[in-house]
Amino acid sequence: MTADFLRLLTIVAVSGALAGPCFAQTTNLAGRPIRSVTYVPEAVLHPDDLARVQVLKPGGVLRLEDVGEAIDRLFATGLFDDVSVEAEAAGDGVAIRVVTEPVKFISGYTITGGIKQPPNRGEITSTTQIQVGARFREGDVTSAVERIHGLFDSNGLYQSEITPQVENDASGQQVFVTFHVKPGKRAKYEMPVIRGETKLSESSILRATGWRLPLIHWWRHVTDSRTQHGVQGIREKYQKDDRLTTQVELEKLEFDSQRRRVRPTVNITPGPKIRVKAVEAKVSGRVMKRYVPVFQEQAVDNDLLVEGARNLRDYFQSRGYYDVDVAFRTQPVVNDEQEIQYVISLGTRFRLVKLSIAGNKYFDEETIRARMFMAPASLLSRRGRYSEAFRKKDEENVGNLYRSNGFRDVKTTSLATREAQGESGRVSVVLNINEGPQWIVESVELEGVPDEERRKTFEQQLASLPGQPFAEVNMASDRAMILTWYFSSGYPRADLRAGWQKAEAPNRVRVVYRITEGPRHFVRGIITTGLKATSPKLVAKRIPLKPGDPLSSSDLQGIQRSFYDMGVFARVDTAIENPVGDARYKYALYNFEEANRYTVALGFGAQIARFGKPSSRNVSSPGGSTGFSPQLSLNVTRLNFRGLGHTVSLQGIYSSLQKRASLSYMAPRFRDVQGRNIIFALLYDQSLDVRTFASRRQEGSVQISQQLSKATTVLGRFAYRRVSVSDVVIPTLLVPQLVQPVRIGILSANLAQDRRNDASSPKRGMYNTADIGLAMKWFGSERSFMRVLLRNATYHQVKRNVVFARQTQFGWITPFAAPAGLTDAESVPLPERFFGGGADSLRAYPYNQAGPRDVGAPAVQGGPSSPPSGFPLGGNALLFNNLELRFPLLGANIGGVLFHDMGNVYRTITDVSIRVKQKDLKDFSYMNHAVGFGIRYRTPIGPVRGDIAYSINPPAYLGFSGTAEELLQCGPNRPDLPPACQPVRQRISRFQFFFSIGQTF
Repeated sequence: MTADFLRLLTIVAVSGALAGPCFAQTTNLAGRPIRSVTYVPEAVLHPDDLARVQVLKPGGVLRLEDVGEAIDRLFATGLFDDVSVEAEAAGDGVAIRVVTEPVKFISGYTITGGIKQPPNRGEITSTTQIQVGARFREGDVTSAVERIHGLFDSNGLYQSEITPQVENDASGQQVFVTFHVKPGKRAKYEMPVIRGETKLSESSILRATGWRLPLIHWWRHVTDSRTQHGVQGIREKYQKDDRLTTQVELEKLEFDSQRRRVRPTVNITPGPKIRVKAVEAKVSGRVMKRYVPVFQEQAVDNDLLVEGARNLRDYFQSRGYYDVDVAFRTQPVVNDEQEIQYVISLGTRFRLVKLSIAGNKYFDEETIRARMFMAPASLLSRRGRYSEAFRKKDEENVGNLYRSNGFRDVKTTSLATREAQGESGRVSVVLNINEGPQWIVESVELEGVPDEERRKTFEQQLASLPGQPFAEVNMASDRAMILTWYFSSGYPRADLRAGWQKAEAPNRVRVVYRITEGPRHFVRGIITTGLKATSPKLVAKRIPLKPGDPLSSSDLQGIQRSFYDMGVFARVDTAIENPVGDARYKYALYNFEEANRYTVALGFGAQIARFGKPSSRNVSSPGGSTGFSPQLSLNVTRLNFRGLGHTVSLQGIYSSLQKRASLSYMAPRFRDVQGRNIIFALLYDQSLDVRTFASRRQEGSVQISQQLSKATTVLGRFAYRRVSVSDVVIPTLLVPQLVQPVRIGILSANLAQDRRNDASSPKRGMYNTADIGLAMKWFGSERSFMRVLLRNATYHQVKRNVVFARQTQFGWITPFAAPAGLTDAESVPLPERFFGGGADSLRAYPYNQAGPRDVGAPAVQGGPSSPPSGFPLGGNALLFNNLELRFPLLGANIGGVLFHDMGNVYRTITDVSIRVKQKDLKDFSYMNHAVGFGIRYRTPIGPVRGDIAYSINPPAYLGFSGTAEELLQCGPNRPDLPPACQPVRQRISRFQFFFSIGQTF
């Protein structure tokens, strides 16, 4: 029933009431004063909206035309399905009663029940097509149920049950819809019905579908993606046979409810074999498939063939054949084959030897060339870059550059001069620019802005300013800026018309912006739905909007993003209730779907490289040996703990090199500050990746981080831990102060700046970190030292898929207040020292083999001296630099890397050196270099990588060839000692191999 029809009925009813016998016996109600106006139900409209649309007011006079206008205004608010006006005598006046039937709006919806993916909840949600904030209609719910059934049927869930439930809120104006889902059991495929002149056997077609497991011949479960992939698999099977025009149609899926089986019916029209070949020129099949779109579109028509000719022409012109001519001809079908011939006349091969620019006065040549595709021949491009398409594009780009700076009448043309020399030639191109006069803005007028302060705000941000060059692109920018302000300030119907006209002075224009603000909308209230485990107070804190604030869709979306950032919601819908009605006070709606609170991730990995666990038996190979280390990881996370948005996480790693377990508790938005998080953590770690000893760490920590910007985060951290070593294989280290457990209390600060475009495999950007820590007795620490670790990495995109990456790391530990009996350098516990070498730091060394080594110890108090063992000891300083050139190798997923690593770990900061030669077998304070090649295989979790490195100057050192017991029995180094006690010269291998996951940096 339309609003006009309801209005007509209501006017008739009111007229009858005013003239009926009940009222006409004593008086005529029309023309009487209105004593009272009552609305039933009350509070449907905001008081300000009611005052704006109210026509019938106490103290006024009752007129029929006012009744009609009152009804029109109420309907225009969009909040009513029906409006009727009742009048009765009240003394010498009349009492008005406005009876309305309010519209119901959808405040939210949810999907409940056990979902067997596919489909997932997101697919079901989008299938419903329910719009939060829209008017509620029963038919929309019925249609949503039908669509969900269709989605389930396409995924083999033919016996699903969907039960909708509609709940009204206390006011009765908002409804919440719940779809209760019981998916039932999933059906399986059975032998499809194949129709058409297939030209292939049914068995080969069936294998192409993938609907049945090979060898064991078990039918798979039905899913929509599997069905579509099956149809695509048939199509690809024919394409491999050069039948590019094959049509494969899935006619129907028949479901047998008794056997729970689905029989697909597929109709196949194979078409002839298509042979696309080049005539008069040699073109590889790879080039043809890349540039002739019939292979991608699986169709043959004249438009695609013309596009292929154009693409081939551009390809050959980019290779120097500037006069190439490409035409095609289609041969008739003969013996089930059709041949398409591209006739290519290459002509002379040219080089673009000169590119000149003439007529430019306003812009220098460098600025213009930066916007051009054409480029003369150089070392990197032997033929240069030239084609007719490039010429036209460069003319357009340079013209746009001038037009955006006020040269409205600019004209750009180009002239190519060819000079043939036998089978090759030279081309010179001149780009001619006729700049014309520069147009200047004389004045800018803002019409329709009543607020002077707002006008000044706009004027400060305008791109078109008096005295500046005039360009229509600047006008478009101004329009976008002004309308963005209005839309974000609650003016959804604001409009701006931009225009300009010539001024009296030559080449001067007057710019005029005519603004229609329209009504301003405000927040009437905030309605949240869908919350189950989450505390409503937590949600309310993240919604800064209050009743009476301007209603801005951009603000609503910004709040929506902040909810997603919490990580506890799978879906957050936001909308404005009654978006098309002219009520100016409207509800802002947020509908939440909470994410699964428990997530469990189990991972497997491995490392292959030269490393080894510490061994108390064998000390003859301090450099370690090539080994394989499998790794198992477990991560259990509890999101939204106690409904506060907090996260509890349990992580574990188990491998032959490391056993690690941690329990953390994270509270985001600490003290209600955006971007501030606090984390409490407990950690147990046992590492066996250093050949010299095994380390054990038991730690408790608290960390507060603050995000300063999208790229920059700072954090403060206090950690208290107990570190100990075991399986120490070097007798020199059997000093009580070095091997006894040590308590460390350390306060540290960290700054991280991440401007990479992709954290897992960056192509451009920068990554910086700075970590400074202080351990001292005031913090309960038994050792005192300051630790600094700095890192800088940059990424430059040399070409589209070629990246040059570099990284520099510098570390420094400054000990002080050493315990009695230890030097400052020795006072730093072994697990706290820097160790380096391996796939992620310095590939000149095996894992943790860089830096100082045990060179033996002199006799103490008349006892025997210990011979050198050559085991790594770590250091108090490090300096690493890595360079990588990353490039595609095979296809889209396999890449290659050329790298150069340099650096070392040093005993102290004063030992840092960039020398490249080792002085003697006790000198480790020089810089090692390695070059190598690596392969990266792209996966969803990051690149799997294998690197082989060649160490240019690996260190040599003195080691020991016996067991640990024999080493302990050796006395001072004398010629008469047993051969087992004699030092053995050893060297780090020149070749190192690493296999792991993730980029080096």
